[in-house]
Amino acid sequence: MNQTKQTKIQEPKSWKKVESANFFRFEKIGDSIAGLLIEKQINEKMIFYKMKTFDGDEKKFHGSKQLDDLLSQFVAPCYLKITYVDNFETGNYPTPMKVFEVEEGVN
Repeated sequence: MNQTKQTKIQEPKSWKKVESANFFRFEKIGDSIAGLLIEKQINEKMIFYKMKTFDGDEKKFHGSKQLDDLLSQFVAPCYLKITYVDNFETGNYPTPMKVFEVEEGVN
């Protein structure tokens, strides 16, 4: 019989949430991202977008029904500013739907 020494581990006192360094979340009204939309990635459940911001970072964010509809009008690469402007209460979902405004850069 193979005997291995059992080491007791101790659970941490608290947990720190880990997020992707290059993922942008629209968390509160007024949050916005601006830069060059460089890629649209479609997977089976969601659409993700990649934007190069004016400070040189590449950020990813996911769409929503309303945001995907707005962004379907554009072909990457293009300059965009996306702002979370409001919430829309709907009886179909337990949480309000985020409402976005999209502006296209014009030179």
